[in-house]
Amino acid sequence: MRRRLIAIALVAAGGAARAQPAPDPAAPADDDVGDQAISVELGVAGGGRVTPGGLRIIGQYLYQLSDEDWFDGAASFTYGSPSAACFRDRSNAVICQHGLADGAGIELQATIRHMLAPQGAFHPFVRLGVGLGVVRFGRDDVSGFTIPAHGGGGVRVALTPGVALVAEGDLVLGFGSFSRGLGSQPQLGLAIAAGAEFRLK
Repeated sequence: MRRRLIAIALVAAGGAARAQPAPDPAAPADDDVGDQAISVELGVAGGGRVTPGGLRIIGQYLYQLSDEDWFDGAASFTYGSPSAACFRDRSNAVICQHGLADGAGIELQATIRHMLAPQGAFHPFVRLGVGLGVVRFGRDDVSGFTIPAHGGGGVRVALTPGVALVAEGDLVLGFGSFSRGLGSQPQLGLAIAAGAEFRLK
């Protein structure tokens, strides 16, 4: 009786093993963001008036908060034209009309990245947060301190279990306090960037 039970157990185990699907070599790479990650991105930012625009370089640090949410801390650097575009109107007030790619800025951001359901090899996400920045328009000798809100989203595509390509868009809306009598001014801009993300843990 005992031998019969052992034989039945072995047959059942063999059947379960045969039922396990074999790994698919064509399946997409592991898309796990990981507990911690860093990324480097390069893109362009569009500004105007007293919002800086131009080439943008971004470094990010990700820390997992829950199954779908990560803290996304970023440092961004914007490099645009130093062209002068400020003047005094008839009432002697200073007006600035800088273009989409004028000025320079440094900003620290604290945002939350929320991962959405994967779509095949693509893993979309949304971001929302706030930043603190310093803006400078060199030839006008105008500088300011800004507090912009950030909202946007993007997508990551895993290349290996620890490396992914990332592309995202970022909408900026806020205000800043500027020198030369400009006072408080709105901040409005849009940035698009892409780069690589590396999982740490």
